[in-house]
Amino acid sequence: MKLKDKIVLITGGSEGLGFSIAKLLLEKGSIVHTIARDKKKLKEASKKLNNPNFHTNQGNVSSFESIELIIKRIGDIDILINNAGIWLEGSLLSNKQDQISKVIDVNIKGVIYVTKLVLPLMIKKNDGFIINISSTSGLVGKGNQVVYVASKYAVTGFTESLKEDLKTTDVKVAGFYPGGMNTKLFENAGNQKDNQQWMNTDEVASAIIFMLENDATMLIDHIVLKKRKNLI
Repeated sequence: MKLKDKIVLITGGSEGLGFSIAKLLLEKGSIVHTIARDKKKLKEASKKLNNPNFHTNQGNVSSFESIELIIKRIGDIDILINNAGIWLEGSLLSNKQDQISKVIDVNIKGVIYVTKLVLPLMIKKNDGFIINISSTSGLVGKGNQVVYVASKYAVTGFTESLKEDLKTTDVKVAGFYPGGMNTKLFENAGNQKDNQQWMNTDEVASAIIFMLENDATMLIDHIVLKKRKNLI
């Protein structure tokens, strides 16, 4: 796929992996829209990128009505990257009800809602690419993160089933499963981890670009990225 002038929607694109993906897409000439909750972080991202093709939208992916208004404003979308997600660690007994609800709302409802709203645009023109950012936690059960793992397994199941529903169309669906990255995922959840040696988001984002640019000759329907040590 030629990425120049493609209209891309990235959820959670104000920082971390989403920001890195946006940066690389802008370098390719794409028109990038992002949705994030924090207005201050959106402004900071826009200032850093300093590109007229980068458009910010404040919204919560778990609010169907909010996302519906944003997507109507955008008008058309060629590529959807469901990247927004939040972290929760601890045993099930230690997790509070509101924490559990928030993780499920953002990590899985958000993916489903945004996809549901974008999909009619892609089906109408019989073209598009949806990439759902999950985690290695969506492939293998891990201790002390039971609710987070459950949300990421749900993203995996959603991705695989959506592929089946769309296999007779030219709308492509792929899953992306990264291990630990040097982001503020944990800090934003109130947890401190030494993740300085974990994967660099710019390097991880380059794998997303590879998936998108090579879809005409081969469909890479999932990628699992791991570092040799310090995986989560």
